[in-house]
Amino acid sequence: MNGIKGLRVLITGGSSGLGYEMAGALLSEGARVMITARGTERLRQAEKALGKLGEVYALEMDVRSEQSTERAAEETGRILGGLDMLICNAGIGGNEPGLEALPKPHGSLDIPVSSVRNIIETNLIGYFTTVRYFVPLMEGSPRGRVVYVTTSDRTMTARGQIPYGPSKAGAEAMTKILSDELSEKGITVNLLCPGGFTDTAMAPKGAVEAALKEGRTVLSPDIMNEAVLFLASEDSDGITGEKFVGKEFVRPVKEREKN
Repeated sequence: MNGIKGLRVLITGGSSGLGYEMAGALLSEGARVMITARGTERLRQAEKALGKLGEVYALEMDVRSEQSTERAAEETGRILGGLDMLICNAGIGGNEPGLEALPKPHGSLDIPVSSVRNIIETNLIGYFTTVRYFVPLMEGSPRGRVVYVTTSDRTMTARGQIPYGPSKAGAEAMTKILSDELSEKGITVNLLCPGGFTDTAMAPKGAVEAALKEGRTVLSPDIMNEAVLFLASEDSDGITGEKFVGKEFVRPVKEREKN
């Protein structure tokens, strides 16, 4: 795809699930990719596997820690010499430790405050911290892009989705603000979500098996690859403040291609 070869990309939460699959897709198109995550062992395993596809690097980083994020940004600048695309993918939800011990069904008010705080710090504050320290690396980039991985509108307000839904809703509001503010720097900011329940580590233990048994659709973690390649390409130039859904994504046809 046009404009992806040589593109410098950083993906948080890139050692598994959606982040890992997006990294592989971008590497296959010639991008230079940095993946970050908290777990060192899984991160190194991902780096080794993805290394078969192209130029990939790995940094341990905790989006909840400002110090860790700042240090990772400095190291990314040293290794890649700047940044063209930032994919904020790291997040937690039903896999938050402690939630599995809650009775089923349970109400939102049964959730420990500590779990609420941890999810908000990861999915909302962590997003802000990541953008704050990595966007400056885009200074001088001919095509700066920020992509935030979110969830469906229905999930944000669905029963039982506190605090996950509100954390994503807050981050989406932040994205809308940044799409306006960063446009002055030539940086686009867009949202991307799978479009349904997806087989990733974020799902609570046994949730995938239960969904399949009930006949519900379970999406593959590569569901967003086509959309993220579009957002990385020159074809998405000028598109900002939009939300893309992996399951429903149809690559836009440019006017010049119609004629």
